[in-house]
This record gives sequence, structure tokens and C-alpha cells, in this order.
Amino acid sequence: MEPLDFISLAIRLANSGNEADRRTAVSRAYYGAFHVARRFLIDCGIYFSQKETYAAEIHRKVQYCLSECGYSDAVKASGHLRSLRDRRNEADYDLESAEFNTTASVLASVRVATEIVDVIQRCRSEPLDSDIRDKIRAYVRDVLRITVRE
Repeated sequence: MEPLDFISLAIRLANSGNEADRRTAVSRAYYGAFHVARRFLIDCGIYFSQKETYAAEIHRKVQYCLSECGYSDAVKASGHLRSLRDRRNEADYDLESAEFNTTASVLASVRVATEIVDVIQRCRSEPLDSDIRDKIRAYVRDVLRITVRE
């Protein structure tokens, strides 16, 4: 499955008249952006164990890697990913929240997800790609102590 499929689903659900659909749209938008960022890190040679993949901590690790790569747009994307995760948590857990009563609020979250994806795509192009990969790999190896594949 492709992570962008989650974002496509989020767009369809965001325009629904059903609150559960709109809440799910925020959740899917987050996971689409998260998986695009995670896949980028894997392509950089970062190895996440099966245990790490299913643990909540991986969300923070992905954010940290983006925030430490030295590219200002990726640093901003890291913050957006964190905020979008907070929105996802609110959508999934705070059933009293009125934040998801309007399509506009939900579409804003979907737009943030697409902006994160756009930044990751720019990170994949040269000359950024090599520089960002080197910085992420050093951070992961030296600070997070996660296995880096050569």
C-alpha cells in the first residue's frame, strides 16, 4: 500500500457530512504523512525494528530525524507532523471536541499533511538529498542509537 492512498482517503472523508468520517479523515491524513516521512528515513538507511515500528515512540523518532536534518523546511514539517499527530489524537480520543464539526477545520489538517509530503519529496531531490541523508544518518547513529544501514 502507498502512504498517499491514506491522504486520498482523507480528502474524500473530509468532505463528508458525517462527523465520524471527518475525524477519520484527520487520522488518515496524519498516517499518510507519517508513512511518507518514515519511508524516507528507511530509504536513508534507517532501520526500525518490528518492535519499534509498532511502538508509539516511532512517531517521535520520525519527527526528531526531520527536525535534526539541517533543512529548514523539514524542521517545519517535523513541527507540522507533531501538530497533526496531536489533532489525530484529539479526533480519535476526544469525542466531546467540536473541532471536527466543520469540513473547513478538517480540510486544514489534510492540507498540512500534503505540505509535509511535499517537503519530503523536496528532501529526496539533489543536492538536498545527499546532505540531508548524511545528517539524518549521523543523528540517528550518534543520538538515537538506531541501526543505520550502509
